[in-house]
Amino acid sequence: MRLKNEIKAKNTTQEWISGKIGVPFGTFKKWMTRKTYPNLKQGVEIAKLLETTAEYLVTGVKIENMNDAERKLIATFRKLSPANRENAMLAMNAWAGKK
Repeated sequence: MRLKNEIKAKNTTQEWISGKIGVPFGTFKKWMTRKTYPNLKQGVEIAKLLETTAEYLVTGVKIENMNDAERKLIATFRKLSPANRENAMLAMNAWAGKK
């Protein structure tokens, strides 16, 4: 829902976003309707296009409203290479019981 709201707020379309990140519109539409998720790189690209952060799109919390521990975790995460970020996300999802 946040993604839909951000797309609307920026007066753009899902088609435009999907084209900019190089993803078929059908895939993007599935992310929106089936509540599946893009990979980390795609999520970051989407957030940049919408002039927000991937953290906000995922959590709904703007970084300026996070506590110190959350901000430190985000800063550490941002220092990881893309491959290590993807592995960290997989590990966190497994820990949280998601697939």
